[in-house]
Amino acid sequence: MKRTRIDVSISRRLGRGWLVLVGGTTDAWRGTEAIDRAAIDLMPPVMPVAFVPAANCPPEYGASFLATYRRYGAPDGYVVPIADRASAHDDQNAELLRRAGLIYFGGGDTTALLASMSRSPAVDAVGQAYERGAVIVGMSAGAIALSARGVSLGAGVLQGWGWLPELLVSVHHGPHRARQFEQAMRDFPDHLGVTLPEDAALALGSDGGAEAWGEEAIELTHGANYRE
Repeated sequence: MKRTRIDVSISRRLGRGWLVLVGGTTDAWRGTEAIDRAAIDLMPPVMPVAFVPAANCPPEYGASFLATYRRYGAPDGYVVPIADRASAHDDQNAELLRRAGLIYFGGGDTTALLASMSRSPAVDAVGQAYERGAVIVGMSAGAIALSARGVSLGAGVLQGWGWLPELLVSVHHGPHRARQFEQAMRDFPDHLGVTLPEDAALALGSDGGAEAWGEEAIELTHGANYRE
């Protein structure tokens, strides 16, 4: 897998961990295997992995994730059963997130993920894990949630949690999303735009660096009023 250093400064929430934004995939786990293995390699030692299905993931998605990550050499883990506001405010779910060394947000319905978890104890717990060194992986919907804003074909431009406060992402990016992305950049000229095609990721480390992971090209677009 290519790991290409990106020569641009990207503001981010402070933490000792990594943020990995994945554009999506249409090939089950095979398309992102190299990305997943790289994320596992960055985990703190002797800590579990956690899967969050809050984007209305299919019921079998969590078990498939855990089996796949074990096959890649990750430690044991669990599914954190967050599906709505109530479960995002559950103390036990927050604790499961707080003690994880890698937290993976599955792709799916971005609006459901944001509605369930925004401004919740669950998100606070993810932040605490990240501050201590956990790797946070956002697949598609999760990538939008971690950013300031993201382009969704069905829902327009959605506001994320702002962990990357100047970033506007276009996930599953391809020619069919180019016009919507270009309009979003006109609407939000203070942002840095990032196109994330499937099976590609933007990875941001605690040292302030940024890398493009995968064989597909990631493109960055400076908004008209963006200042590094």
